[in-house]
Order: sequence, then C-alpha cells, then structure tokens
Amino acid sequence: MERSVEKEKLDDDRLLSSGTLVAQAYSEMAKTQRWLGNTSAILRRLRNHPGSLNRVLDIGCGHGALLQQIRHELGVEVVGFDLRTAPQSAPVAILTGDATKDPLPLADVAISACVAHHLSPQENIRLIQNASRSCRRLIILDLVRHRLPLALFRTFVHPWLSEISASDGLTSIRRAYTPREFREITASALGDTGALVIHSVSPLYIRQIIDITWV
Repeated sequence: MERSVEKEKLDDDRLLSSGTLVAQAYSEMAKTQRWLGNTSAILRRLRNHPGSLNRVLDIGCGHGALLQQIRHELGVEVVGFDLRTAPQSAPVAILTGDATKDPLPLADVAISACVAHHLSPQENIRLIQNASRSCRRLIILDLVRHRLPLALFRTFVHPWLSEISASDGLTSIRRAYTPREFREITASALGDTGALVIHSVSPLYIRQIIDITWV
C-alpha cells in the first residue's frame, strides 16, 4: 500500500473557525488513543524511565489531554508544544511553534503521539534532531501503514466517531509509515550519534514506537 499524502480534515485551517468541531475532534482523538492502548503504552514507558522524571514535553500535544493524564497519574511537571495556538481552556501549559525548527522546552523526556504521519520524512528527521537539543529521551508513537489496522479501524472504530474523526482516522493510517520506513527515518536522523534506539510494533499493527535515548 503506497503512502498517501492526502491532508486530514483537521489539518484544514478553515476548521479553526469552528471551535466546537475542533474541540470535539480532539476529545474523540484522546478517547480513541486510550481505547487503543496508546495512552497506556506511553505511560508504561514513562513509569519505567531510568533516573529521575521531573518534566515531560509533549510535541504536537493538541489540546493537552495526554499531558493532563500524565500529570495526574505520575505527578510530574508537563508542558506542551504545538503548531497551533492552544485554546485558553487548555488544561496544561502549551507553547506554540514548529517542532522541526523552533527551540523546544527543556524536559527529561519528550513524547510525540500520532504526529509523525503528519510529517514528511525530512520533517521527521528534523524533529528528532531538534528534540535531541532539549531532551535526552524521545518517545515517538505512531500508526502503522498496513491493511490490517485499516480494516480493524473501519469495522470497529469508524462507526462510533464523528464524520471528521472517522475520516481522519482512515487517512492517518494511509499516511503512516511502515516499520521499515520508520527505522530508516530514525537512522538518518541519528547518524553516528551513538543514540540507543528501541523500535517496537504492537500485535495487529495497532501502533509502533520509536524510543530514543541520547547517551
């Protein structure tokens, strides 16, 4: 299956004028991530972080739902970073900027959940390299481009979502990278830095995680 470059509906800036639709889409996204086990996968890795964990940065945090849960469950300081300005009602501090080039806040660990498929290979490389300047560890969770998760999403998740979320969910899977492509992107970003990389792919290709530690 060839990688799609079709834009998701939520990437259309014209939607920003409808705060209600955007808020609903982000709320559904957070619920879907919890239901699929993506949220718990991130939390497990944070709980097992070697050494002290005082501050977590979420790159591409949306409205901050994941950070709010991390703060509640782990009791750590959190900060978000997103391309779009966060609403005043956001539950956590969120800075605005381009994570592929703008300075990022310092943190013990940076996470990035379901952002990589929005970016080109070169943009992902720049994001990884940029994160290395402010964090010693980066956990990237994303989808897997494969017919199985596409079929599972269409059958079991799609019917329960709003039109925007349902459409974007399918588009996201088509835009995602295969495990091999993701490994190649990571290798290009890290070069000979000596960083430790752990790449895992879940059963049924529900998600893949690249866990990078700069030593």
